[in-house]
Amino acid sequence: MLNKLAGDLSDNSRHLLDPDTLDANLIIGFEQMNERVHPFFVLRSQLLKHMRTTGMRIFAVTSVQPGNGKTHIAVNLAAAVSRIHPTILVELDLRRPSIGQRLGLPDWPAGVDDYLAGDKAWADTSLRIHGYNLAVHRVRQARVNAEDLLASSHLTDMIETIRGTEGDPICIIDTPPALVHDDLMLIARAIDGVLMVVEEARTRKRALLDTVNSLSPTPVVGSILNMSISSPRAGGEYGYGSYNPPARSPD
Repeated sequence: MLNKLAGDLSDNSRHLLDPDTLDANLIIGFEQMNERVHPFFVLRSQLLKHMRTTGMRIFAVTSVQPGNGKTHIAVNLAAAVSRIHPTILVELDLRRPSIGQRLGLPDWPAGVDDYLAGDKAWADTSLRIHGYNLAVHRVRQARVNAEDLLASSHLTDMIETIRGTEGDPICIIDTPPALVHDDLMLIARAIDGVLMVVEEARTRKRALLDTVNSLSPTPVVGSILNMSISSPRAGGEYGYGSYNPPARSPD
């Protein structure tokens, strides 16, 4: 039997997000069309097109080093997609979780970390968002033994459960940066593809290419340019480039 993403649509247990918390944390993907959210709508269209073309549905959002804005983009992209398509947002940055705080989520239910530790069922970690076709599985508390949890069979079981979820949802996974431990490599083996966040003037080309190669055979299906210098910052801290495959070069 197929799993349900968010249960009965009449379910009153959905979490109502606080607009002030979202605004304070630059979560704009739930907004109606405007200049700030438009880049995420473009990314959404490209991602849905890629899904229809390839059948890929489970994507990690990552970066080469910390501070490139990967979690910001993962959350906002998931929010934008959930407006028109079933979406699952999973936090697997177990050492430095922040999605619960950014969305203003309660400390309950259990977190995805509890599931990976074998303490809770996958369904127990879901928070459904009121008004959107979005299920969030956030980390309840930071875990120093992240590599043990990510190397367990629970991770592959989780991915298979998501693949079998009714409605063919897109799954966006916020992962650790590539240059922090080897957590991303443990995650990459189980997913369909990677979206790489690249920050202008910070991400070194050689490090980016090394990361792409190290993720193989899991493909990097697109890059998202976080333009922190030259792009206008209308209404927020970030600007965004287009969704394009990263160029490969021997340099």
